[in-house]
Amino acid sequence: MQKKLIALAIATAFSAPAFADNANFSFYGKAFLTFDQHDSGVAGSVSQMRVNTNASRFGMKGNEDLGDGLKAVYQYEVEMDADGNTGAGLGKTRNSGAGLEGGFGKVVFGIWDTPFKVAHNSIELFDNTTSWSAITTIGKSAGKDYNTRQKNMVQYWSPKMGGLQAAVMYSPDEAKTTTVNKSILSMSATFKQDNIYASAAYESRNDVFTGTTDSAMRLVGKFSLADAWVGAMLENIKTNTSATASVTGNNVELVGGYMMGAHSIAASYAKAGSTAAAGAAANDVNQLSLKYANKFSKRTEVFAAYASKKTNGATSVTANTIGAGLVHSF
Repeated sequence: MQKKLIALAIATAFSAPAFADNANFSFYGKAFLTFDQHDSGVAGSVSQMRVNTNASRFGMKGNEDLGDGLKAVYQYEVEMDADGNTGAGLGKTRNSGAGLEGGFGKVVFGIWDTPFKVAHNSIELFDNTTSWSAITTIGKSAGKDYNTRQKNMVQYWSPKMGGLQAAVMYSPDEAKTTTVNKSILSMSATFKQDNIYASAAYESRNDVFTGTTDSAMRLVGKFSLADAWVGAMLENIKTNTSATASVTGNNVELVGGYMMGAHSIAASYAKAGSTAAAGAAANDVNQLSLKYANKFSKRTEVFAAYASKKTNGATSVTANTIGAGLVHSF
């Protein structure tokens, strides 16, 4: 009896007038669970068996027609603790915000993936969150990580002009002082049409320690032909070490895949170039990732994967991860 009352209360809540009046409202999500064996390669450490929730998420989104081609848009998305590791249930806030969309494009305020980060998504094999993901290697240099979702931001997407679209995001420093300013500017131009994808992205960040600006540039391309596809990424990340000196990291990724009906195989090689001027290597990382996947449907996939990641420094360390995963989108 109690369970029936709870179910009735939930059904009543989601059929309330606020939802009934909004035909353009929907819930969505993704369950992304993996089981793997991970060996960090660090001397004295032991390999670990892990169940990870990765980018499991739950969200709601919708829009309201305001007339004259203008719409109010909104989205609220949170990470789900699907394996109970944190015990929090709901995790950190993912892409969330509200804004307006019309003939001018779309503008949203809130928290969102930067255009620089998104430029790489089309060639990422693992949704950015696993030990197999290429972004554990690329998008990083001299301790800086540009694979980010930025809070307190305003982002604008231009209308699509053929296959071309631009995006610009600005995040002010809400704690700005006379000596500290952590504002971020990120932008991209993307072309996507038929079997071709190409994107150029740029991001600048005020460096509070040197009083200068760090920057990153990224070029991404993908070409599909029948059941095969290949992709590549080149990036340059400049990090200031003082008001007059800087180091530069040049990163690269080569990736490709082949589909055989519901089955597919793919591989990625990513390299973060050293920023050391002399002596021991710094930020010198090589990663090879392999993936086999089977799609049961458009929404459900199982996969097996392996990654070997070698980090060069005063000593070299190689981490290995092998395992499998299940992805279901709804």
